Parts: sequence; structure tokens; C-alpha cells
Amino acid sequence: MGSESDRWETLDGGVYLDLADPDTTRYRVVLSFVSEQGEGQHPLEDVLDRYSLDVHRFVTPPPSHSEPGARVVLELGGDLEDVRRAAELVGKRVRNEPYTHDGRDLVRLVIE
Repeated sequence: MGSESDRWETLDGGVYLDLADPDTTRYRVVLSFVSEQGEGQHPLEDVLDRYSLDVHRFVTPPPSHSEPGARVVLELGGDLEDVRRAAELVGKRVRNEPYTHDGRDLVRLVIE
């Protein structure tokens, strides 16, 4: 392929197709998040699990996830429908919320 811009096809809603990737998970979305006090990397891991996505690359160098206020920008990859669902997170607050169920302390993903 020629230039970097020839590598990407813009779809809709912030979703891109990586034309250089022959895999079925060649759809991409770029998201950023700012870690909150005490969260660590749990919200990111939960988003990856819920939407069946992988971190394709860090757009900004990955800071320590344990630092409150650390901003991370990353490119997530997956199949088209999962990436489109994840793109709907833009502008929303995604966090973990502790709760107790049957005497066990658990954490759930909250999207506001």
C-alpha cells in the first residue's frame, strides 16, 4: 500500500476499516479514557471483555493505569458490530462500581 491514508477506510460513527489487516477483526475505533481514583485498569479490561475487543495499539504512550487522572488514547480492534457498539461509548462515563451479592464483594461496569 502507498501512504498511511491509503491504509484506512472511514466507515461511520468513528469506525475505521484497516485495509492492511486481512483478519476478520480489522475494524477499529479510537477511544480515550481518564482513570479515576482507585480504578486501576479494571474499566478498560471490562470494556474489552464486554465488547469482545482487543487493544490494537496505544496512540499515546500508556501511562500507569493506577495514576488517577492518567489519560490513555488507544485503538481498539474487533469485528464490525462489536466495534460499532464500542464507538457508542464516546462521550460517556465508563466506570466500575463495587457492590455486594450473596456476601461477596464484586465490581460491575457502569456506563453513564
